Amino acid sequence: MAIKQIINYKSSNTYFPGFINHLLQESEINGSVNFDNHKITLLLDDSDSHKLDNFISLTNKYLPHSIFLGDIETSVVSENIEQKKFNSISYNIAPCSKCMEKLLDPSSETYLDDSLLCNHYSNNENRIYQDLNTFSPHYSHNSVLLLTNPDKIDDLFIITDNEKKVLFSIEKPTIKVTIKDDNLKFITGKNFIFIKTIYNTKSALVAQNAKESGIDYLFFYDNNPSICVIVQKNISIIKDSKVSLPLEALHENKKINRFLNSAKDAGYKKGSICAYISSKSEISFIVSNENGSQIVLSEQKFVKEETINFMLSDNIKSKLFNNFEAKFPEVSQKLKLQNNLNIYETICTILELESLGFESLSNTASLFRGNGGLKIDIFFNEAGIDYPSLLGSIISFKLAGTDANYLAYSIMESFADMTISNLNQLKNKFKIDNFIMLGDMFQNSVMYSRILSKFQLSNPYFSSSIALDD
Repeated sequence: MAIKQIINYKSSNTYFPGFINHLLQESEINGSVNFDNHKITLLLDDSDSHKLDNFISLTNKYLPHSIFLGDIETSVVSENIEQKKFNSISYNIAPCSKCMEKLLDPSSETYLDDSLLCNHYSNNENRIYQDLNTFSPHYSHNSVLLLTNPDKIDDLFIITDNEKKVLFSIEKPTIKVTIKDDNLKFITGKNFIFIKTIYNTKSALVAQNAKESGIDYLFFYDNNPSICVIVQKNISIIKDSKVSLPLEALHENKKINRFLNSAKDAGYKKGSICAYISSKSEISFIVSNENGSQIVLSEQKFVKEETINFMLSDNIKSKLFNNFEAKFPEVSQKLKLQNNLNIYETICTILELESLGFESLSNTASLFRGNGGLKIDIFFNEAGIDYPSLLGSIISFKLAGTDANYLAYSIMESFADMTISNLNQLKNKFKIDNFIMLGDMFQNSVMYSRILSKFQLSNPYFSSSIALDD
C-alpha cells in the first residue's frame, strides 16, 4: 500500500515539488513526485514506518511554505511506485531552512559564506542573481523595511497569520502592513509600510549582522520588487519578475497581452472581459471574443487645468467650486497653482493629505475601520471618465465636513462599484460572463474586498500565478 497526496499548486514553477523530491531522497524512503497541470502527486511507501517517520520529520522541519500552495488531498491506495528522476530549473527564491543553517552555524563549512547558493530543490545548476540593493538604518522616502529580527514582528506591526505565511514563504514577497510601533511610525511618518524578510544570501548576512547589533530592521530601496496583497483567502501578485508566470507574446499591446495570458491561465476559451484598473496607466476595459481582442473603454488623460476650467464654466459646478474656494482658500489655491497633477494627486490635494498620489489615497482609505462608504460619482462617458463630476462629488462631501479617511475609503469603494457597473454593461452587450481582474489598484484591500463581496456571483478571476500589473 502507498500513501498518496495530491497537492494543488497554483503555479508551474518546479521548485516546490523539487524541495519535496530532495527530502524524499534524503529520507531514503521509497517514493515518487510527479508534477503536471498544477498538481503535485506524491506517493509514499508506508511499509517502512521508520523511513516514513523520518520523511515526515524532515518535511516538518525543512519543507518551506509557498504562496502558490493550495489544498491537499490524502488517501491510501494500492499503486506501484515508479521512482523517476525529478529536476527543477533554477529560481530567484530565498535561501531555504537548510541553507540558513549552513550559512549561520559557526561549525558549518559555509558559515557566513556569501557565495552560498541553494541546491535543495532538485536543481542541477544554480544561477547567480545580482542584487544591487543597499541597506541602511535610516529611512528615506519609498524605502522598504527589511525585518532583521523576526521575533519582533508582532511588536512592530499589526499582521495576520495569513500575512505572516506569505511574508515568510520561500518566495519572500513584499507586503504592506500596519505599523504598530510608535517609534517606527515617528521615523517613517507612516501608518503603513512595505516590509520584506530575508530574501537571498546577501540580505541574510546583512540581517544577521544587524540583529547581533540589536537592530531589528533596516531600510532599502528595492530595485527588483515582488509585491503581494492578501485579501480574505486570495493571494495576488501585484508586481513581480521573479516567481510569477512569464508572459507569452500573445498581443503587441501590453495590457491586452497580460489579459490574454491571464485568460489562458484561467482556461477561458470562449471569450472574456477584463477590468484593467491601474493607477500607473489609464483604467481600461478589454473584451476578447471570436472577433479578436480590443480595449472597449479607456480612461482619458487627466489634465487638471482643463478639468477645473470646465467646472468653473458650468453653472452648477462653478457654484460648488466657489463655495470650496471660500471655505478652503489655501487648498483651492494649491489646486490652482500646482501644475501637472494626476487625478490621484489632485484628489489628495482636495483631501489635504500630506503625501500626494495613489498610494497616499490608498493608505488613507485603509485607515477607515467602518463599513459602507458614500457614493462618489465615478463613471464613464463618451470621452472617458467624467473627471468634473468625480471632483465635484468629492468637493461636495468635503464641504459637508466628511472625514478624510471616510472620504478616501468611499472613493476606493466607488472605483470598485464603477468597475462592477462597467463589467455588467459589457456582459450584457457582448454576452460574455468570464471576468478577469488586473491592475495595480488592487493592492488596495478596500477596493479588492468590495469586488469580492459585490461581484461574488460573477466569480471574478484574480490570477494566482500572473502578476496583475507591470
